[in-house]
Amino acid sequence: MQNYYYFLIDGYDKPFGYVHKRFISTIPGPEYWELNHDKRFLTLTTGSNLTTRTRLLDETLREAYDSPNDNLLGHWANEQFPLYSSTGEHVLDLDGYGVDVLGIVNFSVHLTAWVMTAEGIKIWVPRRAWTKMSFPGMLDNTVGGSLATGETPIDGMVRECEEEICLDPAYTRSHIKACGTLSFQLTVDDILNPGCQHQVQYVYEMELGQDVMPRIGDGEVGELHLLSVEEVVNAMRNGEVKLTCNMTYLAFFIRHGYITAENEPDIIEICSRLHRHHD
Repeated sequence: MQNYYYFLIDGYDKPFGYVHKRFISTIPGPEYWELNHDKRFLTLTTGSNLTTRTRLLDETLREAYDSPNDNLLGHWANEQFPLYSSTGEHVLDLDGYGVDVLGIVNFSVHLTAWVMTAEGIKIWVPRRAWTKMSFPGMLDNTVGGSLATGETPIDGMVRECEEEICLDPAYTRSHIKACGTLSFQLTVDDILNPGCQHQVQYVYEMELGQDVMPRIGDGEVGELHLLSVEEVVNAMRNGEVKLTCNMTYLAFFIRHGYITAENEPDIIEICSRLHRHHD
């Protein structure tokens, strides 16, 4: 952890995230931030309620975003995401731009949609649009996206299914299956620079009838393919799949018996790494 600073908020005893040292020089230094290089603490010292803390952090992120320094992520998300304490208190909201900058936990929903064919399971796998800033042209989960402030996992999943692959919300709600959560940690940001990602995925799957044809919806997707399990595995091995989506597919293969203790000697380690405790 020598390359990271703890992101703290005054009044809370546990860190909210881990800020890579390359970001520290770009964090503006107004009166409501305290920086301790010896302890590697970056502390928001002002703000007694959600509204004030949200405003102060937004000012900080906008100043960093508008600075000529290019060490931070390069796009403003225009989406608000919640930050929770270890006890579940809603502490503030922040633009998605700050999630990886501050190394906070990002809550998202991910769907694997599949079809049973004569050859076995085939998975609907999208290729990300080449205009995407992060991982352009790479393969993705069937549907995925971050949860907005106040949004429940199932509502977020239904919304994403309608936006990304044009599935009717009523169909999604009647066919989708919740499969728990995944939690993991990466030491890179969303464009593979040194950073910190804390991910919690609410995982879903859905068997589609052969007469149900997902369609490209909101421009996030460039192509949509129906691939065999073997084709997906080969794509993962070849580095064609977005980094965090590999975790979702691994969990799917474990649930469906493609990865077992008999054919994967490291299955205990794999399962452990798919369910990290975020301290």
